[in-house]
Amino acid sequence: MLNLRGFDIDFNPYFMSYLVVLLEGERVEFRLYADEEKFKDKKVQDHIQKVGVKLFPYEKIMEDLAALDKQTAGIELNSVNFKILSLVRSKDNKVVDLLDVIPKLKQKKNAVELEGFRKCHVRDGVGLIKHIAWLEHQLNALNRTDIDEYMASENVHEFRKAQDKFMGLSFKTIASTGPNASVVHYKPTKETALKVTNKEIYLVDSGAHYLDGTTDVTRTVHFTTPTEYQREMYTRVLRGNLSLERAVFPNKEQITGAMLDMYTRKYLWEVGKDYGHGTGHGVGHFLGVHEGPIGVGILRTTPFEEGHVTSNGKHCKSVEPGFYEDNQFGIRIENLIMCVKAKCEGFLCFENVTVVPYCNALIKWEMLNKEEIDQINSYHKKVHDTLKPLLAGDEITLKYLEKECKPHEAKP
Repeated sequence: MLNLRGFDIDFNPYFMSYLVVLLEGERVEFRLYADEEKFKDKKVQDHIQKVGVKLFPYEKIMEDLAALDKQTAGIELNSVNFKILSLVRSKDNKVVDLLDVIPKLKQKKNAVELEGFRKCHVRDGVGLIKHIAWLEHQLNALNRTDIDEYMASENVHEFRKAQDKFMGLSFKTIASTGPNASVVHYKPTKETALKVTNKEIYLVDSGAHYLDGTTDVTRTVHFTTPTEYQREMYTRVLRGNLSLERAVFPNKEQITGAMLDMYTRKYLWEVGKDYGHGTGHGVGHFLGVHEGPIGVGILRTTPFEEGHVTSNGKHCKSVEPGFYEDNQFGIRIENLIMCVKAKCEGFLCFENVTVVPYCNALIKWEMLNKEEIDQINSYHKKVHDTLKPLLAGDEITLKYLEKECKPHEAKP
């Protein structure tokens, strides 16, 4: 509500606080209860004064709530703690459940936020493709055998950290290979990390916070020759991603993430396969990388609107279908997509803002129709033309970019 950020929680730009909004007739007063030591910066002080916020010690919230009497208090009952609720209910106050009013307002991005998502994903794409190109070069050209998953995750961080407006990782990087890639939320440690080789699939799920947005992207790659089964399953996952990105649907409250979920799963369902996690989640704008209630999955009942952003939309969300062969390999492809107006009046569609190529070696092109091949070629042209000027002088990454973004000719 106040457009403030902090670093009290790992990977989340939040600070511990309470906000009370007092409404008395036409008068509105904002009371922020937080650690006053963290508000000594003049820019921060100027900001909170400009928006009319009064700052109080964090602990004073209990005293002030205990003094409330014969008032109407709007509270998000699904998120407030028991102590706060008990204090408000201890007097003759009326409690109104705000439900998820604030999250719904927050998840719908404005024009500045949407443009921020587009810009930060370009820089983020530079960081991630540098990492993947570096790793391929180390394994194939230099024949290194000492790089493990933990080292790879640290390398992702280093390349991202070099990008403009970088503020930190949005979650702990998942860098996994072979059987570890089949564990959906695997996190490498120095003790458990496997060696990364060019003989097995490598999956990297990572993201970052920038001053102008938050990213979450997954790419699955193979640095030599994958098996036909790996190529088939990768292509089925990719087709699910492409299918959802092409979706056009009416701008009505009935269209939810649960309805859109089958777009990403149908090519796996055709061969009796599936994945055991949600397809996508909302993403905050330099806020939490997981931001509800919008998303794609069988339990997602929030309708889509223009401005939503989700992980694979004015909403912004991620979409991340996958496939996991237990103890062998894992595949996941994740893009951030924004929900925007379609060409047809009264309809919506998605815009993919992630700028990282797919893995050519894993695509089984003969499984794709012309529309899908054209879609990949168009996306790779966008990735190529966007990133190439930003990679000047980096011959290793430029070589990788050219290889992965080379257009594929559809057979008649």
